[in-house]
Amino acid sequence: MTARDQILDAAEACLRRDGIRRTTVTSVVEESGFSRAYVYRFFPDKPTLLSAALIRRDEAFWSEARSRVGRAGRAHGVAGMVAEAVLLSRRSPLGSLALELAEAEPDAYAEVMGTYVHEIVPGLSGFWVERLAWARERGLVRDDLDLEAAAEWVIRLVVSLVSVPGRAVDADSPRSLRAYLQTFLVPALSPVTQEN
Repeated sequence: MTARDQILDAAEACLRRDGIRRTTVTSVVEESGFSRAYVYRFFPDKPTLLSAALIRRDEAFWSEARSRVGRAGRAHGVAGMVAEAVLLSRRSPLGSLALELAEAEPDAYAEVMGTYVHEIVPGLSGFWVERLAWARERGLVRDDLDLEAAAEWVIRLVVSLVSVPGRAVDADSPRSLRAYLQTFLVPALSPVTQEN
């Protein structure tokens, strides 16, 4: 296990025990056994550290995500892929921690979320570029679609659906998610059909 992983393990333990407001860089330092200076080499501030702890996923998560999102894409297209990513994220252990923290400490969570999106976009971009390239090969998205930019938009949409409650869609229902995404996401990515 790398030092970064050990620091993130310590941050997650502190978040589970103390929540966002009471978790400090000092408490993570004490939990990890590393010096403050060493922790700051990896994470410049508390929001970046805590957001990294909330978004970290191991290889098992990514293997399952590729499999489940791929199956959903084959069955339900782009809306199915994104819906499955939301469902998987909401049901994962760190996803539930994030949801608990969002509910218990909405203001502190919102502060961390700004960093969360900054941290998550580069890490997930490759995953979604691959999924969107697969969709383009099958004619599900436009040939001229900027895959990098579209991947970032999809990531931001997934993060929002995972963490921000709303009334327009039930983020725990595959059917509701697919219908919502089919209505609002798919038309923006789909090939334009020529009418005669």
